Amino acid sequence: MECKGIVIGYWISDKKRQKFDWHKFEELCDKEGFILKKIDVESDIEPQGPVDIFFHKLTDVLSHAEEGLDYAIKIVTRLKKFIEKYPDLYVIDPFEKVQQLRNRHHSYEMIKAGLKYDDNVFIPNFVEIKTKNVSEILNIFEKNQITYPCVFKPLIAQGSSDAHKMMLIFNEQGLSDCQIPCVAQNFINHNAILYKLFIVNNHYQVVERPSFKNFYPQDCKSMNTIFFNSHDISKSGSNSKWSIISEEEQELSIKPNVTVFDRIVKKITKLFGLVLVGVDVVIENHSGKYAVIDVNVFPGYDGYPEFFEHLVDSIRELLKNKASVKQSKCLLKSRGDGRDSGIESDEKKKQAIL
Repeated sequence: MECKGIVIGYWISDKKRQKFDWHKFEELCDKEGFILKKIDVESDIEPQGPVDIFFHKLTDVLSHAEEGLDYAIKIVTRLKKFIEKYPDLYVIDPFEKVQQLRNRHHSYEMIKAGLKYDDNVFIPNFVEIKTKNVSEILNIFEKNQITYPCVFKPLIAQGSSDAHKMMLIFNEQGLSDCQIPCVAQNFINHNAILYKLFIVNNHYQVVERPSFKNFYPQDCKSMNTIFFNSHDISKSGSNSKWSIISEEEQELSIKPNVTVFDRIVKKITKLFGLVLVGVDVVIENHSGKYAVIDVNVFPGYDGYPEFFEHLVDSIRELLKNKASVKQSKCLLKSRGDGRDSGIESDEKKKQAIL
């Protein structure tokens, strides 16, 4: 599709642009004929147009607006009015779809429903925790089949650095450490290997990262709560003591099946309707089943060498699909107008005969 003159408006933080080597995206867009334009979301959007695509990383702002913060509400309101005024504007990704992943419990419920017919892929048991009363938590655990060890994650997945501060709890004594509101999720032994599926529309890349070692029933008796940041434990090159497994366990590691990853990607993209999304997957060491443990909007894409190329390909494909839909609508409308005029003509003939 001819992309010359197509304007991509964007808002991404300076920190994120620096991390992405943004100048490479600017060079690629210039080469492909796109016009890249940074949008100041704190000012009137209208004079900054026209814009054909709006590409953003506004998860924190959207979350803050949900929390009632005035500055964020103003930004979101301003953008929504602009988007509503120009229905042909394509947003990557639509605010309402991004917000589906704000609440972990809600998104986990969606994932659970989306995976229920797949025997080899699952989401570990999870439950929302709203109380610090240990007796109540134990009752909730029993009803929802939550076992030790389990991971406690903040309920809200966007909006602050605390969203990635988690804890691994091994026993009843550790329950006093939980910070509410949160989601408790069964820990899955996976030989300290996490697979990040970085998705860009119809493209994806699998990146292997370090993760937590295996824990066994005997560990749960004596282990104290492990407090961790999910970004730190699974960042590239991490040498955490919690990621060290025995040689025996290393030999039992399961080689991933690409066709299962394909299936997970298709299910998650269909479920959430996002162009930019990441899926965290581990392989359960004793069953070989694949566990989806988290889904994130617009992840870091570290280790995805063709991210910008695939993003441009996706934008081109989305524009092409939009043009096809618009053409089909125009064709249907013209056919409808033809039928209407034909009926009107027949009526005039009848009147003339009468």
